[in-house]
Amino acid sequence: MQRRISNKVESAERRLSAWLKRYHNTEVVRQAQVLPLRRDMVTLLTFVRDNKVVGTQSTGNMPLKVVREVTTRFVKPPKLETTIGDRTYRLRSEADLWPLYFLHILAEVGGLLAIAPARRWRLTPEGEEFLGTAPLLQVSFLLTVWWYEVNWLVAYPFEGMGDALPPFFNPVTLARLRSLPIGTPISFEEFADGLIEKTGLTWTAPDSSAATMFLRGSIARMVIYVLANFGAVKCEYREEPLGKGTISRLVAFEITPFGKALLDAVAIASG
Repeated sequence: MQRRISNKVESAERRLSAWLKRYHNTEVVRQAQVLPLRRDMVTLLTFVRDNKVVGTQSTGNMPLKVVREVTTRFVKPPKLETTIGDRTYRLRSEADLWPLYFLHILAEVGGLLAIAPARRWRLTPEGEEFLGTAPLLQVSFLLTVWWYEVNWLVAYPFEGMGDALPPFFNPVTLARLRSLPIGTPISFEEFADGLIEKTGLTWTAPDSSAATMFLRGSIARMVIYVLANFGAVKCEYREEPLGKGTISRLVAFEITPFGKALLDAVAIASG
C-alpha cells in the first residue's frame, strides 16, 4: 500500500516511511484504528468482496436494496429518509446518501473498487492490499486521494461554482491549514474569506447577491466537513433561528493533533 501511495501521488517512499515511524505506537495510531470513516470503508470493501453487487444500468451506482444492507453495518448508520413537517423524503439513489457516496468516490478514484454501469462491482488487487494495510496508512491514503485526485466540487455541485476550482486551490488550502496552530479555535468565516481572496474563488451564477454565503458554504463542505469526517478538525457550531426552528451554523474549527499528522502526510505525498 505504501508503494501504491508513492506511485499515485509521486511522493518519496523514504519520507513517508519516516512519517510512519514518527507515529509508531502513539495516540495518532489509535485514532486511525477507531476512525468511523476508515472502518466504514473497510465495511464497504469487505461487503463488495463477499457479495454480488451489480451497479445500476444508468450510473453504475449501488442499488438501493444493497445501499440499505451496507449502511446498516456502518459505525453510525445514516438515515435513509427524512421527515420535514408532514412530508417524508425518501432516498432515491446512492448519490443522495453522502456518507456512502463519499466512500464510493474515494474507493473508485483511489483504484480500490472497479465500478461500471450494469456490471458487478469488484474489489481490485489494490483494494485487497488496502484491507491488509495498517490503519494509519489507510486513512492517510484516503485523504491523499481526496486532496489530489478528486474534483472537490462533487461535495458542492452547484451551478455557480463552475466546472473546476481555481488553479492551486487545493495546495493553497493545504498550506493554509498546515500553518494553523493545533488545538486553537479558528474563525471559520475569517478562514474562508481569506481562502476566497487568496485563491480567487468566485461565484459564476448570474444571481450573485448571496455569493459570499455560497462560497463560504462551498469551503465548509469541500474542506472543513471532509476534514471533520477524517477526524482532522473539530467544529464549533452556533444555533441560529430559522423560521419556526433553528439551524446550526459553523462558526469555528480547530486542527487536531491527528489532523496535523494527516495533513503532513498529504504534503509529503505531493513530493
